[in-house]
Amino acid sequence: MSIQQPKADIKMTTKLPKVEIHTEPVKVQIDQYPCRAEIGFKNYIDLTKDTASFAKQKAMEGIARIVRQGNEMAAIQNKTDVIPEQAEENAYHLFDKEFNFDLIPKSRPKIDFIGGKVDIKPIEGKVNMDVGVNKPIIDYKMGKVDIYLRQKNSINIEYVGGRFNQLG
Repeated sequence: MSIQQPKADIKMTTKLPKVEIHTEPVKVQIDQYPCRAEIGFKNYIDLTKDTASFAKQKAMEGIARIVRQGNEMAAIQNKTDVIPEQAEENAYHLFDKEFNFDLIPKSRPKIDFIGGKVDIKPIEGKVNMDVGVNKPIIDYKMGKVDIYLRQKNSINIEYVGGRFNQLG
């Protein structure tokens, strides 16, 4: 008897895995308006509001000075040198200025990050296998059996002598 087992027929196809990556670039927005506004570079709306507020403050200070000086003139009997003091104040001290040293800007610019998305999409790979099974090859040759009889059965019993073993 002879047995041979051929190897299986395998056909394999593969689809490689992939990774798709989509990115959106980051946009950086820097707003320097607060820093520039501190040095006087403002838009017309803010500049108008600040100028109106400053003018109102100076007008109120002027009205307060005029009222104070009017009250001093009304009470001139208490103080005799009111007119020269007011003349000196209005001529010289009204326009006194103070100078100061400061560093600008004091605020930081506004920095915003927009976007910057990353989309990662894995795509699975596949393996397709087609396996063909081969049956074993069996070669069987009938054996030969020779049946023969070397000697036929026989029994031969002889009686020798005249006596039997007797127990007795």
